[in-house]
Amino acid sequence: MNICPWRDAGRRLEVFGIPVMMFSLYLAWFQWPETMTLWIVTALIAFFKVISIFGFTLTVLWQRLIYRLRGQRLSGRPWWYRKFFE
Repeated sequence: MNICPWRDAGRRLEVFGIPVMMFSLYLAWFQWPETMTLWIVTALIAFFKVISIFGFTLTVLWQRLIYRLRGQRLSGRPWWYRKFFE
């Protein structure tokens, strides 16, 4: 079975399973070039790699945070309409 190579075009770019955007944290190290900052950034990237192994990627964590802030009730009407006209 031939699989079209364009199907993989939507995947995020990863290096050793770590999203490339996480490596942009090393830009903080260039602003404050200390060894402690380097270790903190490396530990943060390692932490996100470990939790992504268990299925909690940055996208999943962000969606869960938005779900908690938004609440469980979704309505098609604005809050002011529900408050004054229903």
